[in-house]
Amino acid sequence: MLPFADNTLALAYGSGTQSAPLPEHWSVTTLRTAVPTGRRSEFSVVSEALSAPIGAPPLHSTVSPTDKLLVLVSDKTRRCRTAEFLPLLLEQIERAGVPDTKVRILFATGTHPPQSDAERREILGDGIFERYEVYEHDARDTENCVCVGTTRFGTEIAVNRLVLWADRVLATGTIVHHYFAGFGGGAKLFVPGIASYETAVTNHRRTLTDDGSFHPQCRDGQIEGNPVIEDIMDAMRFMPPTWYFAALLDEHGKIDDAVCGDLLLAHAEGCRRVGSRYHLPVPSPMDLCIVSTGGYPKDINFIQSHKSLHHAAYVTREGGSIILLAECAEGIGNEQFMEWFAHPDEAAFRNALLTNYAMNAHTALAMREKSERFDIHFVSNLPDATVRQLGMKPAASLEAALASCAPRVSASAEVLVLENGSLVVPRLKTETAPPQKGSSRE
Repeated sequence: MLPFADNTLALAYGSGTQSAPLPEHWSVTTLRTAVPTGRRSEFSVVSEALSAPIGAPPLHSTVSPTDKLLVLVSDKTRRCRTAEFLPLLLEQIERAGVPDTKVRILFATGTHPPQSDAERREILGDGIFERYEVYEHDARDTENCVCVGTTRFGTEIAVNRLVLWADRVLATGTIVHHYFAGFGGGAKLFVPGIASYETAVTNHRRTLTDDGSFHPQCRDGQIEGNPVIEDIMDAMRFMPPTWYFAALLDEHGKIDDAVCGDLLLAHAEGCRRVGSRYHLPVPSPMDLCIVSTGGYPKDINFIQSHKSLHHAAYVTREGGSIILLAECAEGIGNEQFMEWFAHPDEAAFRNALLTNYAMNAHTALAMREKSERFDIHFVSNLPDATVRQLGMKPAASLEAALASCAPRVSASAEVLVLENGSLVVPRLKTETAPPQKGSSRE
């Protein structure tokens, strides 16, 4: 076993941490963003953003007492601080004279598993949960989804029928990099957020090329030319007038910036801010990348945790090692996902992708490709057999993972640590930042 120094690495894992000493002769770099100076309270950040909306009047000026208002909120897989910012937004709704009976809150769960009442209450806060009618979208409830149009790319858009009930929508959430849609938030609150399963599948299949490869324009930070997000943005023309709020969180999960106003314009500005802050350069490919998702809820299941693994792969050398820490307390996150790893060979897998695509099949493709390129050690609560089927090596702890990969890592190894792999997106300095256009309404 390699000799260890006193320096101990501690990384978020679920609601706790995993820690272990590092070999003293490794050259270790921890990738962090700059800490903003003059930190403001979350209340101040939200209030200031609401006073300066982008491309739209203030929220209280956009609604009238006769309007029926649908409020979209994110589910437990996204840390948004909804309970912190939503009361301030609803105060403006009340100021405009909209009665509580004309406000309905809908969780934009996409195709995610359902939440309990306790989980919904925790996200919204007791006061809001008890005061307003609260609903949760079910993508597989076909009777509760209605077709509102077809995008210019041929995707039939079916959404929760509360969209037809509403005169206006208040869409809320956060913005982070998304490994195939460019960025999360924005129009994704509608598709797949409150879309039917069939609509979500048709849209997400656009991650594939005609030969069953992962589309090169489907990547973090990429909006222009991204077939998935372009399809989603086109769907917005079928939605009611929408006012948008996004809380931008720091490494500790606190609101330290926010954008609001017109959905497309405000979201584009939010993407620019997130990209400039969390898209960080790395000088050369790493021998080993140690990555934590940032803890719960970012590692709630494997589907969510995979995004952090994807980020680590950007800067790990071919044949190099990756250690991923993700508790996955709720398992894989898709009951059918493991079926993609049962195909006997690559040809059968690619054929199934093209002929029988289902939700998260593109994630299986991305995972299979990474398992062929890297030596991946996975610290999680998943069964060892499941981890091996995914193409990774199970490890009981960070210390065990370090010991397992150490023989492959040279004495002069370059090691990168990503403490919050779901938030920070490393790129090699030789790569240019992806285009982030998308502020127009074309």
